[in-house]
Amino acid sequence: FGHHSPFKPKLVLVDRDGVINKDVGSPGVICKSQFELTPNAGEAIGKLKRTFNWPVVLITNQSCVGKGLLTLSELEKIHIHMQSLLLQEDSWATIDRIYVCTSVEERDIRKKPNPGMITEACIDWVIDIKSTLDMDCVFFIGDSLTDMQAAKRSGIRNRILVETGYGFDLMRD
Repeated sequence: FGHHSPFKPKLVLVDRDGVINKDVGSPGVICKSQFELTPNAGEAIGKLKRTFNWPVVLITNQSCVGKGLLTLSELEKIHIHMQSLLLQEDSWATIDRIYVCTSVEERDIRKKPNPGMITEACIDWVIDIKSTLDMDCVFFIGDSLTDMQAAKRSGIRNRILVETGYGFDLMRD
């Protein structure tokens, strides 16, 4: 992301587990004590915000809620804790909005690899999903195949696979 790029992203979409925090495996983070940032997550988000002032939003499947392993209220407390940890690392590291799919249904349009949450975020942030010019200003950062599939299915060409979660193994294959 050089300062001299011909366009500036209007929106940065980020997966949570494996990107923002260490992936603890199934069923996922179900209590605050399990939530640990990946190295430099706060610093990276802070740098994006400080340098370019891009909105950064979270796009995350949390089927643990749909399975009854934690409530929406408990998930919200985990996200408040996440925000606090990010801000401890960098005072600019704010998440502008969180999109969560709690469904256990694979066919749910909002559940990644389906594009529903991404489409919803683009509409909320006034991105015309039918405009290549607009969609070229959207970035998706994820660590899994489902992240990349969801981004591709929603028309995002700027897909960044990080090596923190499952991405490391995906890149080795």
